[in-house]
Amino acid sequence: MSATPVYEADFYSDAFIRDPWPHYARMPALGPVVWLPEHGNFALTRHATVHAALRDPDLFVSGRGVAACEFANEITHGNSAASDGDRHRAIREASSGPLTPEALEAIRGRIEQVAAELVDKLIAAGEFDAMADLASHLPLTVVRELVGLPDFGRDNMLRWTDATFNLLGVQNARGRAALEVFLEQRRFVTASATPDALRPDSWSRRLFDLVERGELAPDLAPVCMRDYLNPSLDTTISATGELIFRLARHPDQWALLRERPDHALRAANEAVRLASPVRSFARHASRSAEIEGVEIPEGARVMMLFASANRDDRALDRPDAFDVTRDPRRHLGFGAGSRMCLGRHLAQLEMTAILKAMLARVEKIEVGEPTVALNNTIYRYGRLPARFRAR
Repeated sequence: MSATPVYEADFYSDAFIRDPWPHYARMPALGPVVWLPEHGNFALTRHATVHAALRDPDLFVSGRGVAACEFANEITHGNSAASDGDRHRAIREASSGPLTPEALEAIRGRIEQVAAELVDKLIAAGEFDAMADLASHLPLTVVRELVGLPDFGRDNMLRWTDATFNLLGVQNARGRAALEVFLEQRRFVTASATPDALRPDSWSRRLFDLVERGELAPDLAPVCMRDYLNPSLDTTISATGELIFRLARHPDQWALLRERPDHALRAANEAVRLASPVRSFARHASRSAEIEGVEIPEGARVMMLFASANRDDRALDRPDAFDVTRDPRRHLGFGAGSRMCLGRHLAQLEMTAILKAMLARVEKIEVGEPTVALNNTIYRYGRLPARFRAR
């Protein structure tokens, strides 16, 4: 057995979150498995190792929690991300209906229309914040309406999402502050998001229809509803902001995309790869195992470093480059295997709709210096000054 390389860093510190890229180069260079003494966790760092682990849910189980600390895993036990076996399958099957490519075709026209109107508005506005005014727009309008919560839920979705992802790191100041907000969301979904309070024909109301037909256990409806609240916002907002930033900083790629609009989906996936909105989720080893010569004890918590895996030059050519022609199947930004992100098709639809609107209207994209939002799990810009020059 090989000695486990030790990496002395706080993965959840402000400094790491603001500038993670040197760490994502150094950790894989040490080895495919490293030990993070700051958190008492193993971490998988390379593309091949993370990919293999994600496709082995019997060894790397999720039911003991996906957070990097025990406290958060106890609080979130049994939700979609932190469940295995029949429970996980039931939650996923119930939630997936509106998110399949076939189901999303029914809303494509509306999303593209809203995106076109938005781009027209932003061109006329001059300078705008690409995060608040563009990246957040579709998730906080069309998607929020589709979820169908009462007004209080609609108004707090982004706040709840931010807290959930802070909690799913460690209990630093951000994690501790997130707990009450997370519990507020849980109380609301349980007590206030009742069938008669939900918008008819919404995704959330559909869950109670499944309960009424005996196709979903009553206690799982609130769990499924939270699946619509959390992953549908911050991750898509992160990737959309990254897309605008990269296209502005790489005008050759914007020119190429204008010549080849059929590469829009590739461009969206390339932004997901580079942003890696979910920096890491953890798994637990169900038994002792040897991974690349390193002994992982039974019960050990193992962090899947999606962000470093997505920049691994062992698996990807020029991994730090933004390339709108890159094979979209080569990244782990949506995960892999049976737990691949349920909302990936929705995220891709939103991002390609924005690109379609931009390709028809925008000659040049300009951005200023972004600021990074501080969140334990999600990497995204907090603000990104931008301007669209019309064609």
